[in-house]
Amino acid sequence: MRNLFLKYLNNTISAEELKTLCQYCQLDENDAEIDILIKEYFQNESFADDAGVYPDFEKQREDSWESIEKRLKDDRAPKRLTRSFKFKLSIAASVLILGSFSFYMIGRLKADKTQVIELQDLQSNRQQAKLIVSDGTVYDLNGKNHEVISDKSGIRYKNGDTLAKVNSNKLVTLLTPSGGNYTLTLDDGTRVWLNAQSSLRYPTSFSGGKERVVELKGEAYFEVAHNSKQPFIVNTAIQKVKVLGTSFNINAYANENRTITTLVTGRVQINDKSDRKLHILTPQQQASNDGTSVAVENVDTDLYTAWKEGTFRFRSTPLPVALRQIERWYDLEIDYKDIPENIRIHASISRDSNLSTVLHALEKITGLKFNVKGRSVRMVK
Repeated sequence: MRNLFLKYLNNTISAEELKTLCQYCQLDENDAEIDILIKEYFQNESFADDAGVYPDFEKQREDSWESIEKRLKDDRAPKRLTRSFKFKLSIAASVLILGSFSFYMIGRLKADKTQVIELQDLQSNRQQAKLIVSDGTVYDLNGKNHEVISDKSGIRYKNGDTLAKVNSNKLVTLLTPSGGNYTLTLDDGTRVWLNAQSSLRYPTSFSGGKERVVELKGEAYFEVAHNSKQPFIVNTAIQKVKVLGTSFNINAYANENRTITTLVTGRVQINDKSDRKLHILTPQQQASNDGTSVAVENVDTDLYTAWKEGTFRFRSTPLPVALRQIERWYDLEIDYKDIPENIRIHASISRDSNLSTVLHALEKITGLKFNVKGRSVRMVK
C-alpha cells in the first residue's frame, strides 16, 4: 500500500492500482495506516519556501476536496496533471482529512456496507413534477421528457408532444416533489431549472405587460432571455429580483432562515417586497437576505448551482444546512435536536447515490452515526 500511495502522489499509478488503493482506503481498519503514510509523507517533504515560510495548511484543507475530485475523476484513464507543490500537498491533505470518504465523492467504490438503513434503501425520483393550470387541472409530467415549454399556443413537452391547451396569459404552476426536479422554458425563451420541493408560478405568455413576473417558492436556477424593455422579476417571500438578461440561482425555501441569490452572469437588482432597492449584484456575488438586512460576498458560484447538474456540493457547509438539502432530496424527516451546528462539511456527492451511501459518507467525515427508520433520520449518540 505504501508503494501504491507513493505512485498515487507521483501521478504514476495505473487504473488497476488506483482501484486497489481505493478499496484499501474504504476499510475502516486501515485508517490508522493511512494516517501513518500521510505523516511519513509530510516528514519527508520540505514545504517551506526559500524564505522559510510555510504554506497556509488551513487553506489547503479548505481546497483539498476539489483537487481529489478532479484527480480521481476517471478510473479508466487517470489523467497526468502538473506535479506542483500545491497539488501534491492538496492531495495529501485531502486523503488525511477525508479518508475513505474521498472516494465516495465520485461514486467509484463498491456498494457500501453501512448498517444505518434498517428498512429499504432510498433513492431520489429525479425529474418528476406536476403542472397545475388556472382551471385547477393537474398534469403529472413525464419524467422521461424532463422539460416542458410554455407559450401562447399552450404547454408542450420539449419533444413536441402537446400537454395542455391553455389560454394566453393564464397563470400556471410548476410543482416539484421531494427528490424531483424539472426544467421549463417560458414564453420569452427564459429557461428555469426547478429544484426539489419547489414551485414556480408564471403566465403562459408575457405579451402586453411592462414586466415579466414569476413567483418562486423553494429553489430555481434561471437563464433569463434579454429584453431591455420588459424586465424579468422573480418574487419570493421576502424579496424581488429584477433582471434584464442574466443567469442566477435563488434559494428561497421556507425552512431556511434567509433567501440566497447567487449571480453567475449579468446583473441583478435585489429589492424588498415594497420594491425598495437593496443591492445590485455583479457576477460571482451572492446576496444573503434575512428579511431585515442583506449581506453580499464573492463566492464560487459552482457550489450553489451544482444541484442543477445532479450533484450535492458542500464546501465548509454547516452540517444542518447540508442535511436540509439531503432531507428535501430523499423526502426525509430529520431530527435536528442533537445535530451539531459547528461541524462543517467538505464533499461532492452525486444526487443519484442511494441514501445509505450519502449518510455513510457523512458518518466518515463527521464521526457521527445516523439511524434511519422508514423516512425518519436521527443521530445516534
